[in-house]
Amino acid sequence: MGGTTNIAVILVFIGAIVITICLFAGLLLVLNNNRRIRHRAELAELRMQRDQEVITAEREATQQTLGEVGRELHDNVGQLLTVAQMGLSDVLESGSTDERLRASFSALENGIEEVRRLGRSLNSDMWQQRTIVDAVSLEASRVERTGRVRAHVRIIGEGVALSPDTQTVLFRVFQEIVSNALKHARADTIEIMVDAGPPLVLRVQDNGQGFMETGQAAGSGLANIRRRCALIGFSAELNTAPGAGCIWTVQQLPSHAP
Repeated sequence: MGGTTNIAVILVFIGAIVITICLFAGLLLVLNNNRRIRHRAELAELRMQRDQEVITAEREATQQTLGEVGRELHDNVGQLLTVAQMGLSDVLESGSTDERLRASFSALENGIEEVRRLGRSLNSDMWQQRTIVDAVSLEASRVERTGRVRAHVRIIGEGVALSPDTQTVLFRVFQEIVSNALKHARADTIEIMVDAGPPLVLRVQDNGQGFMETGQAAGSGLANIRRRCALIGFSAELNTAPGAGCIWTVQQLPSHAP
């Protein structure tokens, strides 16, 4: 009788252990499933943020470009076309042909080319036709033509393959950095280096007044640059001090490099 009781106790004990193991395994499965669900939700939210950032960057880039178009049409193209109009008017009134006619035609041709260039910069499919290297070079050329700053571009390697969304956000980041150098740093020279990598590195240095990043100048604009870079797999580091200008280094993270 005692032996039967001991066997029953052992069986009950073993059964309890099996049930406990099953419950523990089930709990682990539930916890693991919950973690997977949370991870997928976080990835989905990150993708939504990234997509929204792309839309915002596209809108801001277009708005800035349109603003520059208005100023350039007034200051550059308008002046060229006015010169052409005045020259042709003088020639037509005199009824003769001379060197002024050719000069007027040359100015008119320059104006037409300028209009075409601006039209290309507004092309919504520009990222299908050019790389970030091309876009940065063109933007630097446009900034320098305003006469406000000297912009030097150095390219290392060939254009790395980036998705259109990544290029859009990266180009907008570049625009923000250059805009800050012009508006706040009071720089007259900007040095731009693009190392196609991989990983891709974009370095922008100005000779402006600089600032203390821990002070009031370190506002939401700097955080916005870093946040946008993080969304596309880039890091953004700023090296600045009062009187020492600013150096931005935007670099593709190894996990996102091709």
